[in-house]
Amino acid sequence: MEFFLFGIFIIFTGGIISIFTKEKFKGIVFLIFAIALQFFILPTVFKILIYGGQIESLLMFPEPIGFAYLRLDPLSAVFALIISAGALLFAIYSIEYMKMYSGKKSELSSYYFFSGLLISSMMFLILAQNAILFLIIWEVMSVSSFFLVSFENNKPEVQKAGIYYLAAMQIGAAFLITAFAFTSASSGSLDFNSFRNVLNSSNGFSTLMFVFFFLGFGTKAGFVPLHTWLPRAHPAAPTGVSALMSGVMIKTGLYGILRIILMLDSPGAGLSYGIVIISLLTAVYGIANAIAQQDLKKLLAYSSIENIGIIGLGIGIGMLGLSYNKPEIAILGFLGAILHIINHFIFKFLLFFGAGIVYSKIHTRNIEKLGGLVKILPYTSYILLIGFLAISGMPLLNGFVGEFAIYLGMIEGFSVSNLMLNITFIVSFAGLAFIGVMAVLCFTKVYGICFLGLPRSEYKTDISEESIWYKLPLMMLTILILVIGLLPALVLPIFYNVVQEFIRVDVANEFTNILHIYRMISFTTLGFLGVVAFFYLLRYFLLRNRTVTQFKTWDCGYQVQSSRFQYTGSSYVQPFLQLIAELVPQKIKLDKERVLFPKEGFFRSDNQDFSERYIIRPMIIYINRFFSMFAWIQSGRMQQYILYGLIFLVLILIWIFWV
Repeated sequence: MEFFLFGIFIIFTGGIISIFTKEKFKGIVFLIFAIALQFFILPTVFKILIYGGQIESLLMFPEPIGFAYLRLDPLSAVFALIISAGALLFAIYSIEYMKMYSGKKSELSSYYFFSGLLISSMMFLILAQNAILFLIIWEVMSVSSFFLVSFENNKPEVQKAGIYYLAAMQIGAAFLITAFAFTSASSGSLDFNSFRNVLNSSNGFSTLMFVFFFLGFGTKAGFVPLHTWLPRAHPAAPTGVSALMSGVMIKTGLYGILRIILMLDSPGAGLSYGIVIISLLTAVYGIANAIAQQDLKKLLAYSSIENIGIIGLGIGIGMLGLSYNKPEIAILGFLGAILHIINHFIFKFLLFFGAGIVYSKIHTRNIEKLGGLVKILPYTSYILLIGFLAISGMPLLNGFVGEFAIYLGMIEGFSVSNLMLNITFIVSFAGLAFIGVMAVLCFTKVYGICFLGLPRSEYKTDISEESIWYKLPLMMLTILILVIGLLPALVLPIFYNVVQEFIRVDVANEFTNILHIYRMISFTTLGFLGVVAFFYLLRYFLLRNRTVTQFKTWDCGYQVQSSRFQYTGSSYVQPFLQLIAELVPQKIKLDKERVLFPKEGFFRSDNQDFSERYIIRPMIIYINRFFSMFAWIQSGRMQQYILYGLIFLVLILIWIFWV
């Protein structure tokens, strides 16, 4: 454990040392410490994942914390893996991306300092087994990420996004404080192990505590309707921070939910059904709103909400398997959730990095102003195509692997003769398939509009090629996407011990059967690629000495190429958005001459977040009205304020003598 803790100290130290480093070397220094982090973290992580077991250390803090265990078990190791890898990718990418802010030494210093603090706090969080220590680290993580979101605080929209994000985090923290306070009071201890008896007591109190924990952790993860901070914070933050928050930080909310589930002997069926329903709504809502977005990073933020819903769906299916004592269902649900946590980390880092490259070169994130980027940024374009296919759940790539396990879990559930369970799995199966269709629509829109066709605005003629600091992390992530997608049977055994923690019975036979299915998938996909390669080589050899004449495709009589003849992002998805208009309300502004052939016209469409429009804003209005009732208290008169003090002192004296 000392080795692991020293790794956490290393990355935190890297953030501090970067403050005192020259501007052009800050990124390099942070990268050196991020590389050193891997040597201290990854050996221990892979040892725990492959061989199981756990390591722990006991620390003594002053009261009220007292004794606190730090424990690294297989569940913690999964999240340590993505935090460590995310830190390395973030450090490499930031070297080039942060050159946009050259000449702002103090801002770059804060960027790397708070990045080091965020990474180290996330790493420490997954070890903490003491309620107060956990909450302190949770707040450090929230505050450090707040400063990163507010990096460009000279922009009003960034200031609003930062305050909104911090307020959302404090609401989530309030739920967690409440849950930990009551659970600790009932168990008589702050240690997580002591919470088991409280959470497993068959009464309404244990259910209420689970709901409070889910609300607190779900706010960080981005479950609907607690998601509204994501589409505000991600566009405001620098792209490296957006990737770190979406790919890693929101997963700490999932970690908290999974940690609480580990404390349950058998989750109640009602809670399990609730998780499935909320997760399915989250996934559908997230991808439906992503389709409507015109800001590339905001679209990816809503896509993160969708993927959190898919992971939650796997967790809910795993819980249903435990509730009905069906380990074959539980193992597939939890395995699918863990795999999708890893896979979402990989392709979401890749997509945010790609979006950042586009922004750094073209200086816009507006999808409607982009086009033809495949000719300007070919490396980024082809890599992003792989990422878009992966996040859409296409076979041969890693996004398919986790979702396939969730599908298998639902199919396995049909063998149980329970009407409620069967209906749930039928609806979930159809819902997940529908989500996949919407994801394809969303990301064909992005790639088709932004990267294919003709440019929709004038670009600089001197756009430089992507730097090695851009290409390297993209290539690393692409390799992971292909390896996991083509050879999933090599990756799955790493997560056996994690899944085993949730099932609590020997699932070796079931896991062997799952591995067999994935091996068959690998053989099939590799065989398919072999056939494609064979015909490609055959065509090459048959045509190598012949001249192939290319003819222009019929173009319906349009001889002049113009971007005005192309679909816009809005028009491409408008027929679908009309079908779900109640879920994704749109505000359309149309201004044109009321004649048959108008010379000029203006059209603008903006989508509105249903949750924010119908839940958040009305709540804020009612809260403002409530507090405005007490506006008379702040009269501005000094005599009145002195009177308040005297009344307070009198009440304190009465209370002292009364007690």
